[in-house]
Amino acid sequence: MKKLAILLVIFFYQIATYSQSEKYSFNIEIKGQGKPIILIPGLASSGKVWEETTDTLENNFECHILTLAGFANQSAISLEKGYLPIIEKEIIKYVQDELNEKPILIGHSLGGFLSLSIASSQTKLLKKIIIVDSYPFMSSAYNPNATKENILPQAKMMKEIMLSTSDSLFIQQQKMTMPTMITDSTNIQLATKWSIQSDRNTMAQAIYELMTTDLRNDIEKVKIPILVFGSWYGAKDYGITKEIVQANYKNQFLKAENCQIKVAETAKHFVMWDEPKWFINSVEAFINYEE
Repeated sequence: MKKLAILLVIFFYQIATYSQSEKYSFNIEIKGQGKPIILIPGLASSGKVWEETTDTLENNFECHILTLAGFANQSAISLEKGYLPIIEKEIIKYVQDELNEKPILIGHSLGGFLSLSIASSQTKLLKKIIIVDSYPFMSSAYNPNATKENILPQAKMMKEIMLSTSDSLFIQQQKMTMPTMITDSTNIQLATKWSIQSDRNTMAQAIYELMTTDLRNDIEKVKIPILVFGSWYGAKDYGITKEIVQANYKNQFLKAENCQIKVAETAKHFVMWDEPKWFINSVEAFINYEE
């Protein structure tokens, strides 16, 4: 009887997860029990990027792990009305329809940008947000004089180049780029595989939208606590220092009312992979702190 009960629980859990996934363009995996946390991966990443993080969090929280449309073998969506706005609306709908209380959002890179955008547009929807190596205006991190208008030609060009690159050259580029973003060789191979499995049109559109969307003024609306993780180590060979990155983040989040910024010592872009103990300790301290 005990075995039968366990099998029934697993069966109904699978049915519930499947039916939820059918309603949304992103895949959803749910682990653990407790207050809800939604984890959003970055560009061309699978939700499995959060495995080490959720191994700890699922002991006390219900983790909703997404893999976004078009990334890591997840089916793509029509890009006629853009990418990020559509995904944002779906995540908002997921929170409103599937959860009984305000969740914490944890987002890496593009996922962090989405988390910030949702918190800015839906000021009462979330409890807290955690942003992993993502800026309110990506282009300004590399060009202090960037605006949505003057960055447009560059963004269009980057999108066109990405779409016109041959598959073999694209694979080579990904293999060269990932070691600047990740330290561990196994994780480099994993992230490279995910990017190769991702829909190129989706990637190009998402990068274009990230380059041309500026949330620096919008974050003034965010009153909930924000924790931001930054990284610099992957760009140290190009003259970037920890102090430069710290100043960049401080400047971009200037209008955020309740924001902590932590810059990793040696982690590259995938902070949760490169400094996992420091990362999860910081996350737990932040989410468990009650003001």
